[in-house]
Amino acid sequence: MVDDERKIWERAPGEPAAMADLEREFPEGADAPPGVSRREWLKLVGASLALAGATGCNVSRVEGILPYIEDPREVTPGIPRFYATSMELDGFATGLLVQSVHGRPTKVEGNPDHPASLGATGVLEQASVLGLYDPSRARRVRHGSGASSWEALVERFGAPRADRGAGLRFVLLPSSSPLVHDLVGRILERHPEARFAFHAPATSEAAWQGAELAFGRRLSPQRDVSLARVCLSLDADFLSSMPFSLRYARQFAERRRATGPGNEMNRLYVVETALSPTGSMADHRFARTPRGIASFAAAVVAELAQLRGDAAPRGVVDALSKLRAEGEERSLAQAVARDLAQGPGAGLVIAGDRQLPVVHALAHLANALLGSRSAAWTTESPLIQLGAAQQSLSELAEELRGGRVETLVVIEANPSYSTPLALDFSAAIRRAPESIYLGHHENETAADCTWFVPMAHYLESWGVARAWDGTLSTVQPLLRPLFEGRTASELLAVFAGDQRPDARRLLEDAARRNHQGGGFERWWAEALRRGTVEGSAFPRIDAELDEGRLAAALTAFAEGRAPAGSDIGGEAASEVVAEVVFAPCARLYDGRFANNAWLQELPDPVTKLTWDNAALLSPAMAQRLGVENEHVVEVTLDGRSLRTPVLVAPGHADGAVTLHLGYGRRGAEALGVGVGVDTYALHPADASTAAGMVVRRLDGERYPLARTQKHWSTHGRPIALTSTLEAYRAHPDFTASQKGKLPTLLPVVEPRGEQWAMTIDTSICTGCSSCMVACQAENNLHVVGKEEVRKSRDMHWLRIDTYYSGAIEAPEVVHQPMLCQHCEKAPCEYVCPTNATVHSPDGLNEMVYNRCVGTRFCSNNCPYKVRRFNFFDYTERGPLNDRLVRLQRNPEVTVRERGVMEKCTYCVQRIRKAGINARIEGRTVQPGEVVTACQQACPTGAIQFGSLTHREEKVVTWREEPRSYAVLHELGTRPRTAYLARINNPNPEIT
Repeated sequence: MVDDERKIWERAPGEPAAMADLEREFPEGADAPPGVSRREWLKLVGASLALAGATGCNVSRVEGILPYIEDPREVTPGIPRFYATSMELDGFATGLLVQSVHGRPTKVEGNPDHPASLGATGVLEQASVLGLYDPSRARRVRHGSGASSWEALVERFGAPRADRGAGLRFVLLPSSSPLVHDLVGRILERHPEARFAFHAPATSEAAWQGAELAFGRRLSPQRDVSLARVCLSLDADFLSSMPFSLRYARQFAERRRATGPGNEMNRLYVVETALSPTGSMADHRFARTPRGIASFAAAVVAELAQLRGDAAPRGVVDALSKLRAEGEERSLAQAVARDLAQGPGAGLVIAGDRQLPVVHALAHLANALLGSRSAAWTTESPLIQLGAAQQSLSELAEELRGGRVETLVVIEANPSYSTPLALDFSAAIRRAPESIYLGHHENETAADCTWFVPMAHYLESWGVARAWDGTLSTVQPLLRPLFEGRTASELLAVFAGDQRPDARRLLEDAARRNHQGGGFERWWAEALRRGTVEGSAFPRIDAELDEGRLAAALTAFAEGRAPAGSDIGGEAASEVVAEVVFAPCARLYDGRFANNAWLQELPDPVTKLTWDNAALLSPAMAQRLGVENEHVVEVTLDGRSLRTPVLVAPGHADGAVTLHLGYGRRGAEALGVGVGVDTYALHPADASTAAGMVVRRLDGERYPLARTQKHWSTHGRPIALTSTLEAYRAHPDFTASQKGKLPTLLPVVEPRGEQWAMTIDTSICTGCSSCMVACQAENNLHVVGKEEVRKSRDMHWLRIDTYYSGAIEAPEVVHQPMLCQHCEKAPCEYVCPTNATVHSPDGLNEMVYNRCVGTRFCSNNCPYKVRRFNFFDYTERGPLNDRLVRLQRNPEVTVRERGVMEKCTYCVQRIRKAGINARIEGRTVQPGEVVTACQQACPTGAIQFGSLTHREEKVVTWREEPRSYAVLHELGTRPRTAYLARINNPNPEIT
């Protein structure tokens, strides 16, 4: 018995073999085995996970594992540690700080030292920690249908090839990693005829192709949105879904907040097909089909060239003259152009990835005409380019079908699922005699490959990547791989001739070779500690326009562009023809996050749809087709069809349909399989838009959708207040009736000590929902599933209410984060029969869970509807909240059981921790010392929290602005959460 135990603990901590042996030896709930004292048994059990990652990020590596009878030097019980790392998405890194509690990563925050995050996070980053504990993650190396080993794979593929790599092909996600680049170079030295393809369906080459049209070089556009007084977005969701969106959102908010009636604020124009978070922030939003966006962009730049005749390149003037619009469209383009051109360098134009390369070239031209060199410049592209050694996916598919590929290696990409159906990539892979897939799940591509290797999660990996501006970002693990996972660098190293690849050694060796100067150890330790390499961003390139190339591109566009109007008439019909947009999902992206329950249940920032996708139609098109929400339509493109439910989307362009990618999975991901419709089946090659889609009504067919919000109007109630900047200046006290004390019969309670409160500025809330996922991760919120969401039983403590006003074809939008208001005169408190909801001396409305018996009186009496009831013991109801998922939970927050009310607590655990630390140190809580999870995640800084006794904090100074107000103030609840009315800045020339 003792020898067997020694074998168990000599294995690498966290490996599944060790965990399986442990479960067999010591089953859950069992007593100490014979021959082992209870004391010794408890020591061993306590070591199982506590030390698995306690030293995973230290510079000095610990290979063994010891019983946790003495705390490691760097671990203090009850005090979490934070490690800097980076999450790479399609080649671009976002810097993060990850909280570790006794070796368990539990929470992701933004790294304030990293240029891509500036301390904020998006929904994908926040939810990524759940992916680490995904019960569906693959756990073994497979060869054919049987188990194999990493050593067997190394032995099979590590030897030199006689064909010099002629039959060796690789498919990777786009990468900016210098380590991957180095390993690819080593592979090409060893196998010079090998070829590499990069595939990510949610990305596009249009930005770099547009730079080639404008400058003759492959360059990346860089933007400083904080310098723009007027910004024009050409289908660019730059506040939410672009590689540098967290940074752009923070910069945009700096110029957006009108701190008083006399302040200036920026102005935003957005041209897009479907309403996006960026479009919801626009002062003027123009809904256009994809062809209409390109035409509008050309019309605006043509007017800019006329206004800035002295700055316009002579070679492009004639081409631009052919791009002018007519009638009302020209008047609109002229107004936008005049606004952009007011003052040198004050205007900025940003093009989105789905747009044609010529639209990106037009954006570069516009910024040159505007003299916006300080706000718009270029750098080299961070992504790896291999020249002749790089091939397209279509070329690879042709080689596979022709039998010219002997060994195919696919790393994390999923081409069997996410490539156009015309490529038939799944069948092509099966033509290769040997194929290897490295991924997190046994997905669609893995099923087509002869070998499968589990991939390490980024929180288990060593690596490096670059941000959009080229900043080097380190990736370091917080724990050893749970499931024998391997990194991309380790698999590539096998083909480079490394028989015992180790990700950390590979990374350090590459860093050492590239490091200039002495003191490598100190420099490397600092890079790991900060998560970035200071001064590593690519240098600025002020490229000059290539007039000849640009003129030729514009002339070709003017001659070949189709009319921008709709192909459908105004008559009712059972089918219509429209343009289609294939867009990444705001939650599941391209489908790789389909098994993340937090993201599946997160409401879409605009439609509030969960657990599904749907065809988005304009209200006018829906009326012509005779369909409503949840009706099923058949959409056909190039002879291929699928059926999908409908969502009528206010503000959607007429004559277009939007289909979101990432659904209809068919692999081993338990949560993602069968959820939604696989729209890749219609996706055209090398484009994200297409014309000629036929939409046909199917009479009598309906499909239920789960949405968390179905009403979009305030119905005249003073809930989400808005005004224009001009009206605000004329009447700064327009919210006066919605604040101030009201008479009350309840006793007056004198405040003592800190008085916690929150202030939210709706002018800069984009509705991105990062705060919602942050709250879920911090406070152990359960996932309930689609059917429970349909019954309005979702458990989010924080929701974002979105309200529309104006015409349904072009609505004005306001997002309002709604959470427990922590009312001073709380209606929930005096109806609770068990005194479970009480008021604390520092102003919190508290829930005492062990008193609550679930009468729900408090929920019925809450006018804000922010309380959630545990109808079931969701922890025990399937894989959504059970098994490995429990390892993510924050130990500082109680996990609620069935039958109690729960709600936002203002992250009381963080408040109490700060108070305890202050008492220990003999001081008071300092301003800014308590930061709630939602506040910390918010990219724009729209949420501010603190004590009302700290007069210098934003939570107080914002409340003193004239536009502050309380929601449902007339009820006399005196909420501690205050809001700032949204201020828009429309152009008076445009009505």
